Amino acid sequence: MEQNELVPQNEPVIINREITGFLKETCKWGKFLAIIGYIGIGILLLAGLFLITGSDELALEEYNNVPTNILGIVYLVIAFLYYFPVNYLYRFSAETRKGIDENNEERITLGFKNLKSIFHFMGILTIVMLGIYGLALLVMIAAGIGNLL
Repeated sequence: MEQNELVPQNEPVIINREITGFLKETCKWGKFLAIIGYIGIGILLLAGLFLITGSDELALEEYNNVPTNILGIVYLVIAFLYYFPVNYLYRFSAETRKGIDENNEERITLGFKNLKSIFHFMGILTIVMLGIYGLALLVMIAAGIGNLL
């Protein structure tokens, strides 16, 4: 759907006080969640680096089949992927709030561009993960059938 189909060019969108209040509250919560997300990324990075740099002697016996450095790499990949939506959320919150406070349409537009990017990134990531789950299911079914024969 094109932007022109959403809002006719000759009719401006009116943001009333109620919408402004909702946006300000959304920006506060978005900034809070983004900061918590950055902290989570930091923890994931530290845990990943800890696992990669030789914590094999600390591994529990029941998990010795999985090398900890592979688990550490998985943590680093998750931290990398988590960075993008967290960063978009922070930029949405900051730009939208500044745009509302300064009555600056360009900043509000930039904020909503970042909100669109969150949904775009998460949508693509969801499609990729569903594909991985589908392939894993097919492999498990094939392995199960192979064991029956």
